[in-house]
Amino acid sequence: MTVVLARIDQRLIHGLIVNQWAQALKVKRFMVVDDEISKNESIKASMRMSKPAGTGMSIIDTQKAITNFTAGKYDAQRVFVLVKEPETLIKLIEGGVDIPKVDLGIIFNEDGRKPVSKFVALNDKERKDLQTIQSKDIPLVIQYVPTDNEESFKA
Repeated sequence: MTVVLARIDQRLIHGLIVNQWAQALKVKRFMVVDDEISKNESIKASMRMSKPAGTGMSIIDTQKAITNFTAGKYDAQRVFVLVKEPETLIKLIEGGVDIPKVDLGIIFNEDGRKPVSKFVALNDKERKDLQTIQSKDIPLVIQYVPTDNEESFKA
């Protein structure tokens, strides 16, 4: 399996991801999938600086991710997919990318979102998108760091 975990985290790449999650998952590639950030060279450069030695990092748009995954480009790697919103994961899944599990990391309590846990707040569209993901029999969990107990999430 190529993708070991997909995480929805508005911060995308940060200390917990590179220091704790990467080791726990034995990640070989971080895959940031974001249509806006993929066009911003300065943000991409700063994200790449945080990458641990011995790992790869791709910061690409949704369509390029689908193309690369379906072409088998990452078949020999353990890939950790990071996105800002559930809608991106739906596009990946519908594009043929196998997502084994989705972790809700940090979704900020702003812009009318309602808290569902300490670190996750959702608006109606995000909740509906998560229901769509669950309807495809993909487990949805909340786990802030790998040492926390995994909590099943029902959208």
